[in-house]
Amino acid sequence: MSKAANKPPTYAEVIEAILHPLESTIPVDDLIDQVQAMRPSKAKKPRQAILNKIREEDGRLLVRPEPSVVLPLRLAYQEVRFRIPLDREKINRGLLEVETILATYLPFQFPIEQIQFVDSTGRSIPFQFKPVTQQIDTIFGLEEMTTLHVDIKQWFRTQKMYHKDHILVTLEDWEEGIFRLEREVASARDSELLEQRDRLLADILFELLEKATYETIYQHSAIPTAYAILPDKNGYPPNHWIIIIENDERMAYDGWQIGYSDGRLSPIELMVRQASGGGVSAPPQTFSRKEAQQVYRFKAALKYNTKIWRVIEIQGKQTLADLDRALRLAFNHDTSDHLGGFWKMIRRGGRKRARYREVDVGTVNPFEGGEGADTPVAGLGLQADDRLKYVYDFGDWIEHLLTLQAIDSSEKGQEYPREIARNRPRYVNCVKCQEKGETTVAMYICLTCSNRESRDIVLCTDCADRHDEEHYIEEILY
Repeated sequence: MSKAANKPPTYAEVIEAILHPLESTIPVDDLIDQVQAMRPSKAKKPRQAILNKIREEDGRLLVRPEPSVVLPLRLAYQEVRFRIPLDREKINRGLLEVETILATYLPFQFPIEQIQFVDSTGRSIPFQFKPVTQQIDTIFGLEEMTTLHVDIKQWFRTQKMYHKDHILVTLEDWEEGIFRLEREVASARDSELLEQRDRLLADILFELLEKATYETIYQHSAIPTAYAILPDKNGYPPNHWIIIIENDERMAYDGWQIGYSDGRLSPIELMVRQASGGGVSAPPQTFSRKEAQQVYRFKAALKYNTKIWRVIEIQGKQTLADLDRALRLAFNHDTSDHLGGFWKMIRRGGRKRARYREVDVGTVNPFEGGEGADTPVAGLGLQADDRLKYVYDFGDWIEHLLTLQAIDSSEKGQEYPREIARNRPRYVNCVKCQEKGETTVAMYICLTCSNRESRDIVLCTDCADRHDEEHYIEEILY
């Protein structure tokens, strides 16, 4: 007998075998029990190991509409309905794009040449595959991209398709790749119901994004999960999910992942936009003359030592460059060197514990300005209790958390920005003076000696002046 014959099935094969006959959800615990019975795990925590294997199949064999249950992927897609709007070009050319529009509804690595179309009576719709090359606007400029289409011009003619009509698509058989196509005449469309269905699917996708561990969700898992949650998925069809995301200002799709529309740029996007001289932060929001005059009161604290804080007031018309300088002065940072950067902290929903995502609002360069330097504080669209992240020196990455305590009217005769409060300092004494029986407040720390002696070597001004010149000394922030 060959070694291959004695080889046990993989976890994916076992999971697929268990899910294949199912016609509804299965509790995660029951699936773990069945997998363990068919392929015992030798891991120290076998149930956790099997759960990890189940998670690996999310979007390939299964989805989890709820954390406690598993649904076979074919059931998530079974009888899913969506619509494709038409225009004059689509009517004239008689082409339907399959690689992006339809392939995302099919099994992983489904051979696209096996796709089939039927009409409302179940009769086969004849078609031919046709590659189409188009110029696509990418972050690198215009590029040619070839995608596979199907030519169904003859069916368009028999249906007397009009450019305001929609094609209604039903996934008849997920495993076999069979789609049912129907014409919806424009006059029969229920626009109000369509808007409701689009909004419902968009809200489901956004909720999945909000619950995600990271700030993106993968299309191959998110889409079937959303349809598994969508009520009456085989009822009145919403638009194709890509159209829904394109029309939803909260989300963006990059061809692979769904993320927040105001999220951070990828490293490649950041590099390209910086090289081309473009900005990398969102443009400021419009604001009123009253908001320009109002005073924004921030409590700023070091992220890793929150006992050190300052309260700074700044007017709405003043800029991030003004706020950057005020923070540098308040925390004794260098005012003529190193970049500063600001991020708006947006609270994410979906979990009990507060979580935030970061939206880049710009960097500040003390000499050259930076793309965020001229952004007015009022243009950030902040409200009381909102948060900003501020980083001084991208090398040392000294991070601060700014909480907007209040927005008040400005006081006559006052200059802004200004510091109005700070933590009570907790002074420490110079170790060199203590050795001589003296008590002097330390103003500096020698990092070289501290690392060598595994304790803080703090020094007063006089002792610091007499200290080894080759040692690295920093001012203590109280």
